[in-house]
Amino acid sequence: MTLVISLLITLFIGAIVLFIYGREDIGWLKVPLPILLTGDFLLLLAKFSTGDPFLAMLLSFLIMVMLIFPVSWLLIIFIKSMKEKVSNRKLLAIAFSLVITFSLFFIPAIKKENQFEPYRNDFYAVANAIFEAYDEGKVSIGNQYHSPSYSTNDLEELESLFPGNIIQTMDRLNKSAGVHTYIVADKDVIYFSYGAVFQSISGIAICRNDKDPSSDETLRSRFFDGAIQYEDLGKGAYLFSDGL
Repeated sequence: MTLVISLLITLFIGAIVLFIYGREDIGWLKVPLPILLTGDFLLLLAKFSTGDPFLAMLLSFLIMVMLIFPVSWLLIIFIKSMKEKVSNRKLLAIAFSLVITFSLFFIPAIKKENQFEPYRNDFYAVANAIFEAYDEGKVSIGNQYHSPSYSTNDLEELESLFPGNIIQTMDRLNKSAGVHTYIVADKDVIYFSYGAVFQSISGIAICRNDKDPSSDETLRSRFFDGAIQYEDLGKGAYLFSDGL
């Protein structure tokens, strides 16, 4: 979903620039503008998808280096156009494209907890299905399930444990919220893992029966590096992280 949104926003920006600039004499923009728009797309993706402000900042720096070339080119075109007293529309189009790009650097990155809220009900639905499977003896503590499944056998196992609508919800959480792995962490705790970034891992823990995972030392040391931290998101949901 974030990929599609980022792409649509980028195309919209490009369309506005071309509309203001006009179709004629766009030869000077054929190289720098696509590169600039690619940078805009990558910036949006970094802000919307990483869920980690530090990682988003690091990626933004790398993208900034990539954009030195097209920004310099467009500035040269802008200055040259001013000297030649070309149409104000062309100057406005170039200025608009540069201002938008610079503005994107200052957009705050979406945090993991922000990615959770729009899909809170989906997290609960999947967690309840896994809890039900545990209560029926179909799954055990430590079992892990992936979305998308790694193999046909993994998919067949999912289909044998959960109804189709739950598997579809898992797929939606993967595409829209970045969830990759579901872990039966405890009889009352399900981990929704976002996966590892460098030496860190994070995700959402959904708990039942008023379970407070931060007070369970056995649970905290059971997975990953054994030093899991929890942040209460309310209604039995916690943001967990481990590593650097």
